Amino acid sequence: MPQIAIREAHSAEDIATARRLMREYGEFLSNSPSGAASICLTGYEQELQQLPRGYSVILLAEVDGVPAGCVALREIDRPERACEMKRLWVGSGFRGLRLGRRLIEAALAWAEREGFESMYLDTVPAAMPEANRLYASLGFMPVERYNRNSVVDVEFFYRPVGNVR
Repeated sequence: MPQIAIREAHSAEDIATARRLMREYGEFLSNSPSGAASICLTGYEQELQQLPRGYSVILLAEVDGVPAGCVALREIDRPERACEMKRLWVGSGFRGLRLGRRLIEAALAWAEREGFESMYLDTVPAAMPEANRLYASLGFMPVERYNRNSVVDVEFFYRPVGNVR
């Protein structure tokens, strides 16, 4: 059984690892046959260069000590104390280990510890159908637009923080 760990990115090496994983994510979207190349990728390289700026936390998943995935969270302006989940990614060599689920559960647990009341995300289901099934299985529900993402076919989801499954 592989040894799986999820932890916060703190060091310069951790941030470099997150940057590399997020580049893989961007390349995946750019090559997506669903035409999802523009999903949140405007200014993406600048965002990567400025990491961790713009995020409250970046979580890294490791399998047997090898970086395998990531997710990032940032606070957003909502009536309640809310955060947005971004950049969920599991490298292709690490699929099937439930890392996506573990990263989301860790993100929800982090948000609960930090006093957030809800978590939001936006996605294009055609680009990432497996991720969208995972979001639904973890209690994310459709919600009205909460940001200015202008990507065609983008959908918005929300769930209360707490009671991590």
